[in-house]
Amino acid sequence: MKLKLYQKNILSVLVIVVGGFILFNLAFLLAAFVINATMSVLGMAQNESPPIVGRVLYLLLIILISWFVFRSRLNDIIKATFFTTPLMIIFAMVGISLYQQSKWLIAGIGSVIAGTVLFYSIKKILLAVLFCNHLCCGIGALCHAF
Repeated sequence: MKLKLYQKNILSVLVIVVGGFILFNLAFLLAAFVINATMSVLGMAQNESPPIVGRVLYLLLIILISWFVFRSRLNDIIKATFFTTPLMIIFAMVGISLYQQSKWLIAGIGSVIAGTVLFYSIKKILLAVLFCNHLCCGIGALCHAF
């Protein structure tokens, strides 16, 4: 049975949502491991506030893993699934870091992050579409010339 386009799209969305949720939970397990390891190395007690060094190391590790995933030749659905993880981590870390601040400040910073990601995505898609149209027009012109 061949899937229709809308069925493929719905299946893709479900894979991205479920996979993103699983990756999000794995990422916070990794965060707990990195932050607890940092606290152990620094000789801190478990009831003390985690150092900023642990959070920075964790974010650098997530950035490094993300860079490897996005540079790989994995399927686009897998890359999209993984793309949700750094976004959720950024939103959660902003919420955790600014917990005592105004809800409007947290919502504003989250909106700026979401707007930046949306702008980047639209820019990237538009550039890809323009490039493909330009490339296809150039190839079509070459084909008609011969």
